[in-house]
Amino acid sequence: MASKEHNGGLLIEDVKMFFRHSCKAKYVGSLNEKLSVKQRELIARTPFWWFMSLNHSVKISRNLLPVLCYRWVERRGGFAIGREVVEFNLLDVCLGLGLRVLGEKIDISDDDEDSDCRKLFSSGKVHVKRIYEFLLEYDNDGGSIELFTSLYILLGIYEFLLPNRDEIVFPKIFKLVDDLQSIGKYNWGNLVYDYLVGSLCSASRALKYESNTSHIHLFGCVYMLQLWSFDHIFVCNATFNCDKSKFPRLLHWMNIKVGDKLVKSSFDKELAINEVVVCNEELGYEFVREAFQTFGTSYNRSIDKENEELKHLVENEEREIAELEAVLSHLEDMVAKKEEHNRTEGDGKDDPHDDGNDEEEGDVGVHYTVNDPASDVEGDDSAADDVDVGQQSNMYDRMKSQPRKRIKSRAIRMPFAGFGSRRKTKLLTLG
Repeated sequence: MASKEHNGGLLIEDVKMFFRHSCKAKYVGSLNEKLSVKQRELIARTPFWWFMSLNHSVKISRNLLPVLCYRWVERRGGFAIGREVVEFNLLDVCLGLGLRVLGEKIDISDDDEDSDCRKLFSSGKVHVKRIYEFLLEYDNDGGSIELFTSLYILLGIYEFLLPNRDEIVFPKIFKLVDDLQSIGKYNWGNLVYDYLVGSLCSASRALKYESNTSHIHLFGCVYMLQLWSFDHIFVCNATFNCDKSKFPRLLHWMNIKVGDKLVKSSFDKELAINEVVVCNEELGYEFVREAFQTFGTSYNRSIDKENEELKHLVENEEREIAELEAVLSHLEDMVAKKEEHNRTEGDGKDDPHDDGNDEEEGDVGVHYTVNDPASDVEGDDSAADDVDVGQQSNMYDRMKSQPRKRIKSRAIRMPFAGFGSRRKTKLLTLG
């Protein structure tokens, strides 16, 4: 059924849109019950040795695909969890499926039919079911063990790793499984990843933008998406009783059932692990070390990286503290010099309003200084600008200190009116 996100939660609407896939282990699981000892020994020497552990319990949660398809961010190559995009990369494929993610690239579009395995079937398209039926009828006693192993690996690849809707086997893979000695040199993990991501991008666009779509069919190993969810999402929200020391990680997750309740509660919390940690047991495999050095991190490297980041952070903090202390010291010196300068100026000047009398008993021993607005004029440093309101003053003292400037107005410009010295002269003459 169709699904759409709203405020971080998954809402299932009454629209008929179904999610389907072809990833299963039905045929391989059935053959695993009939493998001989020699067949098992030869299969165990190939990169696909873990095929022998697959069974019918390998199933994906029905509601997990809609959630992941909607949260897929194509340009970032990851899933939107909370405010971050958690990457889905080749290291996840390497750890989850035990496949090499470096090596010679595989081009499945190459129609090379010159293969010993391909000659066993009639011309035309070869379906997965036809290979399964051939292996069921194969004579284990008289037949070639190498040929059986090649077809067994081919069946597992196209039933579980590269399944498609039509269950058709690409001719190129026939040629690759012919030579069991060199099968490990190819980059199988990258092929599985590209095939799955291509289908995931198409499904995500159809879910978000194509409202008329009635169903969505995903190709590729969609079970890898559930393995990714275990490592990045589910482990943050639940406790699982399983042996987590197995490799690939598929082997310890495939028997754990994922219910709809776990899917909903886990994604509603918006919690995730950004990078998976590679343990020492996994680093014992050469192809894991290759993937780790190229795409991922280990516990020790993550700790060293965190320590290095903390070291740089502490160094930056200490440098900033030293700079602040230098600035503070400079400011303190400036304040001290300013106070000393003010103190020196205060000792060398006499207060013009000080008549030498001490404060009488009962007077408040605090003097307040009021600045005359005229003293704000630049260049006026007269000591008479300060008036001590703690002492009694009179108009004569204030006018003597700073007489008021008088300007002759047009309104009183008459022959017998005047100001200043002219008026004083007349007064002296009359006297």
